[in-house]
Amino acid sequence: MRSKRSQTVCLKQFMVAGGLMLFLSMMIGGASFAKDPSVVPADKNAEGWIALFNGTDTSGWEMFGDATEWTVKEGILENVGTGGGWLGTVATFGDFDLIVEWQVSKGGNSGIFFRAGTEDVPWVDGFESQIDEDDTHNPTGSIYNHLAAKKVPSPDEQWNTTEIHAEGPSIVVKVNGQEVVNGQDESFTHGRIGLQMHDNNSTVRFRKVWIRPLGLKSLYNGKDFTGWKVRIPKDRKVQIKVEDGAIRIQCGPGYVDSQEDYGDFHARFRIKTLPKDNSSSNSGIFIRGPRFPGDDYVGWPEGLEAQVFNQNGDFITGGWYHFMKASGVYAQDEEWFWMDINAVENRYQSWVNGMPAATWVDPEDRFIKGIIGLQAHDPKSVIFYSGAELVELAPHKKLN
Repeated sequence: MRSKRSQTVCLKQFMVAGGLMLFLSMMIGGASFAKDPSVVPADKNAEGWIALFNGTDTSGWEMFGDATEWTVKEGILENVGTGGGWLGTVATFGDFDLIVEWQVSKGGNSGIFFRAGTEDVPWVDGFESQIDEDDTHNPTGSIYNHLAAKKVPSPDEQWNTTEIHAEGPSIVVKVNGQEVVNGQDESFTHGRIGLQMHDNNSTVRFRKVWIRPLGLKSLYNGKDFTGWKVRIPKDRKVQIKVEDGAIRIQCGPGYVDSQEDYGDFHARFRIKTLPKDNSSSNSGIFIRGPRFPGDDYVGWPEGLEAQVFNQNGDFITGGWYHFMKASGVYAQDEEWFWMDINAVENRYQSWVNGMPAATWVDPEDRFIKGIIGLQAHDPKSVIFYSGAELVELAPHKKLN
């Protein structure tokens, strides 16, 4: 039988060895331990942050100009083509906070576009936050040909961070944590976010591209249905009520729809679904649909539906029902999750828990303006909505 002292020594040796093995496993195989910069952590998503780049492909982006080749490898977006051009988001944004991590080759030139249009080059038809360590007139961080930046170190061939706060005419830019621009410009109010491929001699890489839309206002007061209409068809046992600050929807079909109509907007919803019969509860958020013909209407609403169904299938949470499937399952039953929806003109994008879920451009431009509706889908589905926020947007145009 070992003495207590020998047992203690063995235990200490085991703990040290185990800790060393854990450390080595994290260093050697550590991809599973490393934080993916494209993924928005839950606490940041709760603050309103969403990812524009999913770390896998260019979903949610459109290519403009001659630069039509971009590659994604190990979570990094890199230009591999020739010529000049840019990637622009399908989504449109107005006021926002933006964080972008980037790296350029020696002597390289690039830029981060915002509130950009597509009729002209985006540094003319929008704002560009410059990326160029060697430009003396528009150093890195400058709003190109609008607001010059204070020069701070942003070394080539290293990862750097640009942060942009755009609210009304106010524009604040930080480079690697240092404020370099704080000014006013009213030229543009809405538009796309863009990443530039400047020329053949510049290799540029991006990894973390997060945005937080600003100015969202609550559509639901957490107490009653002020601003909403509850529609329960006759002879149905639909249960729609406020419970613990959330809208509880059960025993569908039935609907709760907004009293206001909305066209171009960015909205976010906090949702929880309960499981049913070895399946997930089913619901949906309808947008840009016409008003129901009556309180006892029992048909399916018109308009576009962002699906709520946390299970593998044809159309899962975040998918645009009938039109575009979601890229993956990003939410689970019995857990609160966030869904963001961006709708401007005929372009639609959704995010679930901060991750891009589905992007769709309507070739027929069939949905213009209408209600926001929360669906009670079937008798066994139970869904909670505890948050609904929205900011109205507008298509891009130059004001000055």
